[in-house]
Amino acid sequence: MKRSFSILSLLILIVITTVKCKKDAEEVVPVVDEPKPTAGFAYVKPDTLKFLEYQFTGSSTNYKSLLWQFGDDSTSVLVNPKHTYRFPGKYKVTLTTRNGQGYSAAKEVVLNVVDPTINYSICGENYMKTIGGKFSVNLEAGAGPNSAEGSSKLVDQDITTKFLQAGFDGTQKCTFELKTPQVVGAYTLTSGNDAADRDPRFWILQGSLDGIQYTDLHTVTSCPWDNTNDGASRRQTKLFHFDNYIAYKFYRLYIKSNRGSRVFQLSEWTINKKQP
Repeated sequence: MKRSFSILSLLILIVITTVKCKKDAEEVVPVVDEPKPTAGFAYVKPDTLKFLEYQFTGSSTNYKSLLWQFGDDSTSVLVNPKHTYRFPGKYKVTLTTRNGQGYSAAKEVVLNVVDPTINYSICGENYMKTIGGKFSVNLEAGAGPNSAEGSSKLVDQDITTKFLQAGFDGTQKCTFELKTPQVVGAYTLTSGNDAADRDPRFWILQGSLDGIQYTDLHTVTSCPWDNTNDGASRRQTKLFHFDNYIAYKFYRLYIKSNRGSRVFQLSEWTINKKQP
């Protein structure tokens, strides 16, 4: 037994010594840190007439990958991308760079993309208001379009008058047929002078090239005016913006519901070519 124990002890000692020698013989390779990345860029408008187009030039260093985010849900992995925005507005441009070890850097710039044809210091809610053409409704006031509360009062540029239609059933359609197609990007609605339950609550603004096939341009599903009958919410104008770069000849306001009354009222509707 003693002889067997001695042999076993010797074998264990040999194994331990061998393992230790192998570990001692392994070469330890030090990890070398990569240079930290930087993020930098400049931008210009190559053509002053194309105010939506920007050329970006990167000046980043020590990176393995990069990502541009242009603030309008568009991205690029090019070093020097060119980007064209669809609409004027303010956009946060972010360039993020990353090296092979996961270190990153970023630069952000806010671009104010403006239309040079607009004098922003003087234009208001009804800037470049679309007027003219032919106006019609599918459901008229009982006394006719030119009566005291007829449909013509909806587009007479006077918020103290109103269009009132009794027997409202959720199918009211008010239509502008313009003399020539126009690009419309905003509109205003002005509430009536009484009974908040007559205010439109759910409507769709639509555009059409031929007056037959209509495209939904803007939808509202909750009433923007306070549900009170006092002066604060009566004859109050609300401005609505939407994205549209198509010149339609027909624009239609489709009123699908109000706050529950069987009577519909609205003081004024304007459609607008451009808005700041």
